[in-house]
Amino acid sequence: MKDDDLYRPCVGAMIINEDNKVWLGKRINIVHPQANLLWQMPQGGIDPGESPEEAVYREVYEETGIKNLKTICMSDYWYYYDIPSAMYEKVKGKYIGQRQKWFLLFHDGDDDEINLIPEDKNELHQEFSEWKWELKENIVHQVINFKRETYLKVLEEFKDYNIFVNQI
Repeated sequence: MKDDDLYRPCVGAMIINEDNKVWLGKRINIVHPQANLLWQMPQGGIDPGESPEEAVYREVYEETGIKNLKTICMSDYWYYYDIPSAMYEKVKGKYIGQRQKWFLLFHDGDDDEINLIPEDKNELHQEFSEWKWELKENIVHQVINFKRETYLKVLEEFKDYNIFVNQI
């Protein structure tokens, strides 16, 4: 059993498009010897008083510029991962990792709405240097090792929801 007080409450977004591909962004602010492992789906913290669904829409917009989304479903579980201390000089605040509620979202807009540079550069910082649409089966091999187990679980939980793409 995990102590929730040690894990920052967060959300994650598995965004799919009409081709049933998943949106991935390449992290801009992490140096890693294997640069091919810097891809991830959008994720971020839940602000005080904010619901997980409000947080996921805010985070996706802040990190990607995407507004045209429809919620397909929310994960049944909170997923946990620890942040390796070797990656950071000091783990932020009191947290040793994240607990995440994941959402499967459908992007029903055009790719030209995607903007990795936040509109308000004073408060927000750019998370990703580039982005792409990727096949689900190729995602885990592009993700940093400490997030892989979470990604595998999220992909497993959402595996049957691709049938909704044709119904939206």
